[in-house]
Amino acid sequence: MAAMKITLLAVAAISAVLLGTASAATYGVGEPGGSWTLNTDYSNWVSNKKFHPGDEIVFKYSTPAHNVVEVSKAGYDSCSTDSAINTLTSGNDVVAINATGTRYFICGIPGHCSPTAAASMKVVIDVVPSSSSPSSPMPAAGPGASNLPPPSSTATSAGATAGFGLVVLLAASLMA
Repeated sequence: MAAMKITLLAVAAISAVLLGTASAATYGVGEPGGSWTLNTDYSNWVSNKKFHPGDEIVFKYSTPAHNVVEVSKAGYDSCSTDSAINTLTSGNDVVAINATGTRYFICGIPGHCSPTAAASMKVVIDVVPSSSSPSSPMPAAGPGASNLPPPSSTATSAGATAGFGLVVLLAASLMA
């Protein structure tokens, strides 16, 4: 009986570790110091992020002052919404990242996206394959320390929470 309890506890612990490493992150665009506004440096914001399939990006902004338009590379380069892939207007838009590749987002309000201005409402999201390493995606030790998500309330680990809940549930049932 004791060997069975130990085996079940070991399986629960392994499950928690595996769920934690397969977890997704949620990124608030422009956070922690900004949001989807004219005052945010999106090149700087994205420079210390690694996006993976399963992650989410959240655009928070005032409506109708801004919107989010997913465009092609050509649309991004020219700040054109003519061939938009998707237009979001809620002010709290969640975009699921389902596959590797590059995605392009701009603000479609005239004058907010500029092909030549350094400060412009446009961001490129490069999505890379997920790593099976247990150290990814952990927060960076300090600002600019790595390309991993920064510690913030918007970078979450749902898998780790679920794994911990599973361990607590199994431990409680074993003690009964």
